[in-house]
Amino acid sequence: MEQDKADGGQDAGAYRHADPITDEALTWFVTLLDAPVDPHTRAAYQAWRNRDPRHAAAFDRLSSLGSMPELQAATLAHHPQTASSPPATRSATRRRSGRFGWRASLAAALLLAIGVHLQPTLALRLTADHRTAAGERREIALPDRSLLILDTDSAVALDFAEGRRHVRLLRGQAYFDVVSDPAHPFRVTAGFSEVEVTGTAFTVRSDGGQDAVFLERGRVSVSRREPPGRTVTLVPGDRVTATVDGLSAPARPDPAVALAWKDGRYVFHDQPFAAIVDTIRRYHGAPIVLIGDRLAGARVSGNYRLDDPITAIRSLADVVGARVTELPAGIILLR
Repeated sequence: MEQDKADGGQDAGAYRHADPITDEALTWFVTLLDAPVDPHTRAAYQAWRNRDPRHAAAFDRLSSLGSMPELQAATLAHHPQTASSPPATRSATRRRSGRFGWRASLAAALLLAIGVHLQPTLALRLTADHRTAAGERREIALPDRSLLILDTDSAVALDFAEGRRHVRLLRGQAYFDVVSDPAHPFRVTAGFSEVEVTGTAFTVRSDGGQDAVFLERGRVSVSRREPPGRTVTLVPGDRVTATVDGLSAPARPDPAVALAWKDGRYVFHDQPFAAIVDTIRRYHGAPIVLIGDRLAGARVSGNYRLDDPITAIRSLADVVGARVTELPAGIILLR
């Protein structure tokens, strides 16, 4: 490893932490993640660590995130120096320099491990009437006797005052089995869409970039929230998506696939590996980080239990040839 990179001299496009000392500590953390490490790198790390007490403190903070003693054991500060350690080789140097390509991904995972992004925001805590954690699925009886099934990492706010029947999907996915009441339409609003029904069963998913509405039975009308646009009426088996650009034409997915999550399954056919990882990470209580672009586009199919996301990830990794690294606190790296 070249010393100027150890001291924070990364490529222009590399991730940089706002604090230079923390940035250097991240560089060393990634460098030391894979053992064994050659004596030259070991000596450079020790020199950096000893040069300033703040260096050691910053590195140790990273190593102990979320009470992770295994990461402490993986650092050079706890690797005994032995005369039998092999010298650095050209291939080892190439492997180490390649790690800088995924520093940003690992840095994000470490920040997530602190809990910054795993915990709901204060606004969501104050707004939501019902929330689910990662891996949790909950059935909720609504005030009008309709049934709500809230998927993992999801949240809703309710307004059933003075005859209203209004649910806001703040995050995630929900299934609604609505009791018929023609005099009081049932409305669900999400990020980009509003769904109106009198009695029916349907799902709504909002992932930040789009809403997806799938109708199991009955009839629903889906419209854009802002600005108001055309309204699409769905018949059973239809799915429509809403984005900032408008509503899609109705599609006809396999109902068994669209509703599998209700039964704790994830079913998919010929989908990109990156998209599958995006879905599975919602059911895992810690970050799952896909490093690099090599595996993202690989097409996969499967049928997995959602209560065991690690087994699903390991099985899919075997299919696409990904290397799985499990860190403490449940962090999973795929590369």
